[in-house]
Amino acid sequence: MEKTGRYRNSLPLLKPIRTTHRHPHPIDNAGFFCFTTLNWITPLVRKAYKQSELAFSDLWSLPSQELSEVNSQRLQCLWEEELKKHGMKASLALAMWKFCRTRSLLSLLCLTITMVANFIGPAIFVRALLDHTQALESNLLYGILLVTGIFSTELIRSWSFSLNWAMNYRTGIRLKAAALGMAFQKILKLKETKDVTAGELVNLCSNDGYRLYEVAAIGCVLAAGPVVAVLGVIYTTFLLGPTALIGSAVFILFYPCMMLASKLTAYFRAKCIVITDRRVRRMNEILNCIRFIKMYAWENYFIQNIQGIRNDEKNFLEKAGYVQSITSGVAPIVAVVASVCTFTVHVTLGYSLSASEAFTVVTVFNAMTSALKMIPHGIKAAAEASVSISRFKKLFLMEEIYICSKQNGRSCNIIEFRGAYFSWKQESSSSKTIYGIQPNSSKDGKGIPHKNGLEFLNTDENKVPLCATGMKYSSSEHAPVLHDINFTLQEGKLVGICGSVGSGKSSLILSVLGQMTLLQGTVSVTGSIAYVPQQAWIYNASFRENILFGKEYNRERYRTVLKSCCLQPDIDSLPDGDLTEIGERGVNLSGGQRQRISLARALYSKNRLVLLDDPLSASDVHVRAELFQKAIKIGMHNRSVLFVTHQMQYLSQCDEVLFMKEGHITEQGTHEELMKLNGDYAALFEGTWEVSIFKDNVNWTTKEPNIDRNHSSSDYVSLCDSSKDEDAYYETADEINSLNSEGSNTDNNTCNAEKDGQDAEIPTEKAEEHSSHYCLRRSSSDVRNVVHADLDDGEKGTVRPSCKAEEEARGLMQAEEKAEGSVPWSVYGVYVKAAGGPILLVANAVLFLFSVGSVTFCNWWLSYWIDQGNGNTSVSASNGTLVAGDVSDNPNLKFYILIYTSGLAAVLLTRCIRGYVFVKSTLKASTRLHDLLFHKILCSPVRLFDTTPLGRILNRFTKDMDEVDTHLPSQLEQLFQNLILVLFCLAVISVVFPWFLLSVIPLSALFYVINKVSRVLIRELKRLNNISHSPLISHITSTLHGLTTVQAYSKTNDALLTFQKLLDSSHVPHFLLSCATRWLAVRLDLISIAVITLTALCIVLMQGHIPPAYAGLAISYAMQLTGLFQFTARLMTETEARFTSVERISYYTENLESEGPHHIEETSPPDDWPQNGAITFQNVEMRYRKELPLVLKKITFSIKPREKIGLVGRTGSGKTSLGVALFRLFELDGGCITVDDVRISKIGLQDLRKKLSIIPQEPVLFVGSMRSNLDPMNQYTDEEIWRALESTHMKQRVMQMEKALYAGVTENGSNFSVGERQLLCMARALLRNSKILLLDEATAAIDNETDALIQKTIKDAFSECTVLIIAHRLNTVFHCDRIMVMDNGKIVEYDKPSVLLSNEISTFYGMVATAEKQTLSPP
Repeated sequence: MEKTGRYRNSLPLLKPIRTTHRHPHPIDNAGFFCFTTLNWITPLVRKAYKQSELAFSDLWSLPSQELSEVNSQRLQCLWEEELKKHGMKASLALAMWKFCRTRSLLSLLCLTITMVANFIGPAIFVRALLDHTQALESNLLYGILLVTGIFSTELIRSWSFSLNWAMNYRTGIRLKAAALGMAFQKILKLKETKDVTAGELVNLCSNDGYRLYEVAAIGCVLAAGPVVAVLGVIYTTFLLGPTALIGSAVFILFYPCMMLASKLTAYFRAKCIVITDRRVRRMNEILNCIRFIKMYAWENYFIQNIQGIRNDEKNFLEKAGYVQSITSGVAPIVAVVASVCTFTVHVTLGYSLSASEAFTVVTVFNAMTSALKMIPHGIKAAAEASVSISRFKKLFLMEEIYICSKQNGRSCNIIEFRGAYFSWKQESSSSKTIYGIQPNSSKDGKGIPHKNGLEFLNTDENKVPLCATGMKYSSSEHAPVLHDINFTLQEGKLVGICGSVGSGKSSLILSVLGQMTLLQGTVSVTGSIAYVPQQAWIYNASFRENILFGKEYNRERYRTVLKSCCLQPDIDSLPDGDLTEIGERGVNLSGGQRQRISLARALYSKNRLVLLDDPLSASDVHVRAELFQKAIKIGMHNRSVLFVTHQMQYLSQCDEVLFMKEGHITEQGTHEELMKLNGDYAALFEGTWEVSIFKDNVNWTTKEPNIDRNHSSSDYVSLCDSSKDEDAYYETADEINSLNSEGSNTDNNTCNAEKDGQDAEIPTEKAEEHSSHYCLRRSSSDVRNVVHADLDDGEKGTVRPSCKAEEEARGLMQAEEKAEGSVPWSVYGVYVKAAGGPILLVANAVLFLFSVGSVTFCNWWLSYWIDQGNGNTSVSASNGTLVAGDVSDNPNLKFYILIYTSGLAAVLLTRCIRGYVFVKSTLKASTRLHDLLFHKILCSPVRLFDTTPLGRILNRFTKDMDEVDTHLPSQLEQLFQNLILVLFCLAVISVVFPWFLLSVIPLSALFYVINKVSRVLIRELKRLNNISHSPLISHITSTLHGLTTVQAYSKTNDALLTFQKLLDSSHVPHFLLSCATRWLAVRLDLISIAVITLTALCIVLMQGHIPPAYAGLAISYAMQLTGLFQFTARLMTETEARFTSVERISYYTENLESEGPHHIEETSPPDDWPQNGAITFQNVEMRYRKELPLVLKKITFSIKPREKIGLVGRTGSGKTSLGVALFRLFELDGGCITVDDVRISKIGLQDLRKKLSIIPQEPVLFVGSMRSNLDPMNQYTDEEIWRALESTHMKQRVMQMEKALYAGVTENGSNFSVGERQLLCMARALLRNSKILLLDEATAAIDNETDALIQKTIKDAFSECTVLIIAHRLNTVFHCDRIMVMDNGKIVEYDKPSVLLSNEISTFYGMVATAEKQTLSPP
């Protein structure tokens, strides 16, 4: 009963005919014949042909049994069982075999029937037919029966083969869905590890999943081939005697050769995929850091870097290509080699050889070859799948966070650290336990095992103890980063954390989040967590959705959060209010806006524990004060908060302060206690620049109210910004206090959206707190196209406003282009040109013609040789012509054998030459296309990356390049080979039976109709398949970038659900595409069956009128059309479909807009330009896109040589835009900029940018060595680099690293703190030594003490440079020669600091006064 229940969905398929329509997908309503012939897809074929195109809305959703969620759960169970039995030696391949075992065995049975039917035809019926042609008496009825037998076996072969594929496609989709679903679920459980890169994970989900699909679809041919081989050996030995064993030996030897080829393919594939990971990782880095690369004019360096990686990849692709070409080229000629060896030895030994014997053996050998021809594909699939499975296994065994509830009970302590030691590095695999099996782990994906049994996170309201086994670390890689941590965070308390750069502040936050390995001690965490990282994570969704983050929309709460986080002015300035689409990584927001959205996300959540990692660094002084008071001090007054900051003035208002130094908590207590202690904290606080500066410049006596966080904030009034009315969004603290109400019941069936100050009703649905899917809106244009009906099913709690206003508002990301109609000839021309031009095309065609022609010549020569008999004249009989004598008696026997064996040598030689030339040509084409694409992408304006999801661009370099690198060459080789073979087959049959030509016309018409109808469907499905992959990659890369945030907010289930929906949606066109190609194959098989039947009929009807040898030649070639004809026609359609990848690549290379020229010879400035560094802006206007408002409005100012200019103003005022204009990332709408009297718009971009330097707001480090990050062009000596590091106070830190300057930098520079990264960027700028330097919040993540030292370095090292300093810390601009205050894209003040400070009504004076107010407020 259990077995029956397990297969209850599949058993109805055994009914021959079904008329039910109760299932949404037609495949589930199909009967046996409908399923076998794939007739269920016919309505879609008609629709595609009628409309000439398809959209996602025209497709059915995926059948329920193929969904990712269902299959990944099943594979997960099998994998966990395997882990429990075998531990680290568990076989993922075995678990996958169990997953698809039943269906694979059934498909193997169908394939065996196919092979047996393919063998019976030539072995029994063709032999009898050829004997019939030699009979002296004609028996028409017997001949017709033989023809019927041939027809029946061919029909059985065709339909059983079709059934095999129909089952395998479903099996492949299920296996791929299960593996990728498990992989992403595992990714969501990983620590923020440095052991796996984004490139590896993207490649895993992009290409490795397809390898599993391939092996499930074609892998069973490896088991079916030997069946035919055994039958062939037995039969030919029975027919010819022991000499047949020679030919059989050729087939037997072919298998170990194929196994060797498999080993080589797997080896080259494993080597190649590591390099591909490097390339994809580097591409991902380049796309994420494209602004920085352009500003530093490093395009050429990265072009050379990528080309170097690509050359390494090309080397292994070439070797794998040769192996693949040899195996696919040799497989079809095994029959020829076997025939030549068998017949040569047979005749040489004096045995007789008749036409029926010879061509029966040839036909049987061809039948054996048809099975063997699939073996190279099966071997390739198995070899590549074995590599992919090992990569999946490596991922599945990686270290996880472990979230689990072990004890109940209440405590006032939210966090408890007791003697805790933490490190980043996990122990070696020998000491690992098994990850992925925990009996107590929850089913919702939150139960994540950790190797030491540690519970780092707890999203329930229960306290969770963390304990270690006292494990020892054996090397510096495993040495503790945090030492002997002891502290408790009580409920409702605000604890400030401070310390110098690299002291372990962020590490302490991450240890609470479970991102570090606990070596010793105990830790416990209670309650749900909200997390604000140092670098805000913003994903592609609306402004509002980034704040809600899957929570229900509560209008009043939402409005209060906006006011507390000073976001209302930003919303008012956006074109569509809070419904405006935000690009990936928040590209259309300033750094301050991104950080405030991240803070608003934490404030809007109701999570009890809030972790704030330096959330104020990117905000100006006015906003900073308001954020601390309203969002943190009052808004989170009854929550427990860990607050990391370099803004020392706020620590006096914290309930407790932790001072960290070198990974230790060296001082701990209240602000007053630490000041009395007079230790490092007191020295740092007293040395804070604001105290000394403001006491000298401003007389300010106002005091802050002392707020008790354990009481309601309703007694306090929010602070106001006295200098900016437009910034004053303050109301009584009663409104802010409502944020902390856990029992708010203000949800309505409709909720109001704020847009331009007006309320627009937007329907939403009530839901559970965590059921919203935060990522459903990302890559909006792609998702709207791909996840059509599937994402509009009204899931509970999904915050998805349905009004038209929002749909129009989300216009940042452009919809992905989709070509229409057939693939234009120009695309084929692009590929031919990239491969070497028409000459190489003709050379390849000639070589293919000779390689196939030489095989045909061998078969023709055999028939001619047999027809000559013993060399005497033929004897005529009343009913035909009989050959006189035996071939072994022919006096010219040696001549015939020589020509026959020479033909074999020609076959082998032409195959080798053809394979070499073809692999070289196709690899040259793919490399050329890759280089053109990369160069075009790198030279595109920044606007492309702001309006295009990076996953879409990355898709070109992963899936599309994989198609062009491996799949397209393989298909082209088979297409050319088989197309010429089909033409030779038809030609041979037509020469022997001229009357056969009469049937060619109707058969050609039938072929034309079937091919034309199916061609549209297959092409359109391939295009949709290409498009559907982009949002999936975007979701993966975005989730990886914000993985810690997703885990902290317990949104892993939402991310997984979104991934499953996107994966299922991408599988819809993929599955239908496979089925459509098989639909075409079944119908084209009828044409090949008709050709075979007509040829056999001609032999019967023309008995006695043609020599038996030529009749044998004709039927042997007709039988070769078995499967070959439909396969060739299908290859033609599939090849066109695969050329859509070339089409997509060529679309970018031909249509993407390019930046200005890198170098203009006529206007090139002198090598020593700029000599002085004078800058002039004259009526400068700039906007980021044509449809957007100006961000710089008639800006006019001048900067003298070597002047230091401070740029200040509230977030979004246009400070960074000045730098953007100076670097020409966006061209001006009006006005001009000159540097030393040279108009920068008239010179090349490289000539301009290489003379400027920038230290960006978000520090950028690349994977590589420390030296390559500081000096990628290798222009400076080690001594110069050490001096730069010493000047930025990073020398000691780098020297402590293993290999020092050649120490590795991990992805995103994650083995350094953000502050350390900023210092390294400073060292890079020092080395560059440009005349003009822009510092964009370059010291925002650095403590005040280090900042003071850095300011001195800037003053000394850049004394001869013109420096523009964008800053929110006013101490970084007080030493400047002049201060520029900006607001709303305009300059409102521009003068010396002393002049501005002497004017009490100046904006700058108000900013200084506000900072003074914060600093001098009493503890």
